[in-house]
Amino acid sequence: MKKNLLILLLLALYQPVISQSTPCKTGGSSSCLSLKDRGEIVITPLNKLGCKKEKAHLYAKFPKVTTYANYVFKEIGACTATDMDPYHGQLKFTYCLPKTCQEIRITIFDFNDPYFKTESGSIHKEMYLMAFDTTPASAIIGAHAATSINHFDKEIIVSPRFGSMGGSSDIVGYLAYDSNQYLISIEIDDDHKKFKKPSQVEQFIGGYVTQIKL
Repeated sequence: MKKNLLILLLLALYQPVISQSTPCKTGGSSSCLSLKDRGEIVITPLNKLGCKKEKAHLYAKFPKVTTYANYVFKEIGACTATDMDPYHGQLKFTYCLPKTCQEIRITIFDFNDPYFKTESGSIHKEMYLMAFDTTPASAIIGAHAATSINHFDKEIIVSPRFGSMGGSSDIVGYLAYDSNQYLISIEIDDDHKKFKKPSQVEQFIGGYVTQIKL
């Protein structure tokens, strides 16, 4: 069971790498537009979102900053207007680096959502929370305690490149758990291996994390 959860955790944390059917190419239609081509950068207003009724409480928790560390706001995801919402209890803000394919994806989960009381939802929840345990599984995904941000109850930096098996993922990340309810997941594309150590990731993302209000 634990082995299966580890596999699911790796898939969940690094889904963008696995699920991207058309690889992004710098300068292509799926890459981040230049600041000149973007025009005015604004955060999508809540009243323009299809999930405004169901996820207003999550929307309120995100910093409404249009830029961060040269990345610019791109879009809000995990938000649908259908009754069969595949993104249970979560909302995602994405930022991108102009003229590149590099993104920062911030997702906030609310584990009080009814979905996480179901069998599949409880497995999903356990899958994420096991990353905070000091186990061989968490060592494989490269979980390291975040020691300088100190904004939430539990905070870690994760990436297989920092793991016990010396993985080579192009994504580094931050996970936090707070108030026995909210999970914050931040994924940072890093194709060029800018981040050599967990502490570098922590220093980079800390300024954004401290603006999240749960």
